[in-house]
Amino acid sequence: MAMAQGPFLVGTAPLFAPVPDPGVTQPQQPSVNIAVSSQQTVQQPLQQQVQQPAYIQQQPQFVQPVNQVVVVQPNPTDTSRQKMCPNCRNTGMTQLRYINGMLTWLICGVVGIFGFLPYMCIPSCVNSCKDVEHSCPSCGHVLYVHRRT
Repeated sequence: MAMAQGPFLVGTAPLFAPVPDPGVTQPQQPSVNIAVSSQQTVQQPLQQQVQQPAYIQQQPQFVQPVNQVVVVQPNPTDTSRQKMCPNCRNTGMTQLRYINGMLTWLICGVVGIFGFLPYMCIPSCVNSCKDVEHSCPSCGHVLYVHRRT
């Protein structure tokens, strides 16, 4: 039993053949004269090699999704936290240092405006009024500054 493939049946001749148009001239193929004997020459058409385009079948490419896990560490506040130092790549508990910040100077100014001049130095002695600077215990690099507002 013949299976259908395109417009033809396998093993049969095509149902139609291209008919050349009488008004269109076919291009002449170059020919080569070959001498068979000293009196006889035969004219044979020269076979031109037509370079067919090379088709390369590509293998299907499958892209595997990559799940990337990003761990976001919360910024430290006024307590020591475990953080990784980007400078020395050491992971450890941060060292704390209290420094006078905006809140400290604001409280000093408000106390001074109200006339309590002897008490203006109290905010610089209280750690809960100061900013907290977190630094690496190995190299001393400043990791984060917690600013009080």
